[in-house]
Amino acid sequence: MTKQQLPEKIEYTAALAVVKDLIRSSLLDSDALVSEMMHHLTLSEGKNFRALLLMAAASDDAGNVPKNALVAAAAMEMLHLASLVHDDVIDNADTRRGLPSVREHYGNKSAVIAGDYLFCKCFLLTAELSEHFQSRFLDIAKTMSKLCLGEMREMQHHGDTALTIRQYFRIIAGKTSALFALALYSGALIGGADEKEARRLARFGHYIGMAFQLTDDCLDYQSDDQTMKKPVRHDLNDGVVTLPLIFALMQKPSLQASLKAPLDTRGAIAVAAEVIALGGVDRTMAVAGKYCDKAEKILDGVLGPKRDLLLSLLEKIKARVY
Repeated sequence: MTKQQLPEKIEYTAALAVVKDLIRSSLLDSDALVSEMMHHLTLSEGKNFRALLLMAAASDDAGNVPKNALVAAAAMEMLHLASLVHDDVIDNADTRRGLPSVREHYGNKSAVIAGDYLFCKCFLLTAELSEHFQSRFLDIAKTMSKLCLGEMREMQHHGDTALTIRQYFRIIAGKTSALFALALYSGALIGGADEKEARRLARFGHYIGMAFQLTDDCLDYQSDDQTMKKPVRHDLNDGVVTLPLIFALMQKPSLQASLKAPLDTRGAIAVAAEVIALGGVDRTMAVAGKYCDKAEKILDGVLGPKRDLLLSLLEKIKARVY
């Protein structure tokens, strides 16, 4: 489906399929130089969680999503996809969403260019909204800056077992929750909300984004590769310090000795087991639960079908937490 074929409004439950078609057609409508990589990216799908949040925030009292929100949702997922392609280069990740990553399949240089190309695709989609939302391009630029700074801060603290909880929160607020907040904020504005309401929903997005990343950091210790469709215990192997490890180190500082040498698979499994035994994962999940509670309180001021849609998405986050 092309942008010209989009309906003016569509019921929320049918909207995601339209957005997926828009993303797919946008990726496949690429120059021959990158078409093979773009096709590779269409072979698997993520949760499209940011798109769902944006469209929920933009929905009207009848539960319908406007055309502009469909375009914005596709652009949001394109921005997220670009960040993932670049992340895999930074992390030397071999798989993504159950398939070989772009950098594994085509090499690091091609993957960097592919990520840059996806950013351009995002801008092309958002350009469609410029007639009505000219001033909002600045919001996208600011969010991209936050994403980059979040990744830079994480790289700066690779292997830093002295990383504080405050520093950790600053990292994930940039690399993860900023995009969630933008999804809610832009969706609310597209749906006709005033600035105050849009900022309220952006705060909701920030809280669930924080919970989302906290849970992901726990799953890195608990899950297997087949379940996650990406390498687990990768954070440990790559020297990324997250909250479960911070909590464990607070309980047992001597654990640092196990982290000094590069960890092989057996070593990573042993450290992960100790982090779990020391309560690092449980304490982190409790923090994620508190962020979910904060997000739910914000919805007390939201009425109608929009509240129900956002609450259902929050429940999906909670299901990962509890």
